[in-house]
Amino acid sequence: MEEQPCVTVIDDKVREEKADSLCKWATARAGVIVVAPLLGTMALLANQVYLVCKLGRVYEEKISESAAVSILSSLGAAYVGQTAVTLIPFAPLQIPIAMGTTYGLGRVVTQWLKTGKPKDMSAFKTVYDDAVVEVKKNIELFKNNPKKDTPLGDENKKFN
Repeated sequence: MEEQPCVTVIDDKVREEKADSLCKWATARAGVIVVAPLLGTMALLANQVYLVCKLGRVYEEKISESAAVSILSSLGAAYVGQTAVTLIPFAPLQIPIAMGTTYGLGRVVTQWLKTGKPKDMSAFKTVYDDAVVEVKKNIELFKNNPKKDTPLGDENKKFN
């Protein structure tokens, strides 16, 4: 009997679990940082950029920070408009929006990577919308993530 070579394979289920864990971590973190005076929305953007880059690593795709910013901008008016609302200094409004946009972004990027990175992101609008609704229905569960106080990266970094 011929011996098979030892190969490490990350199956789809493991990738999905890692991606889901990252999305939930970044979502919980978004709820913490968005209300930080002076940093809030910029730190939220940094959190989201790092989420995109880390999701790329889960799917063995190199996504640079500048590419991540491009992905954010490709999500369209709903994402951009909702993110802009986080500039209003009113925590009951900021927190669910920051958490919803972050989780929606994470779920979209996960699906985008799983489907081979198609150029047209409009096919993922339903994924985004469903994720935002999921956060709103389960906000306390997301808020209580044990990693919420751990940054995904340098939240003071400015992305253009």
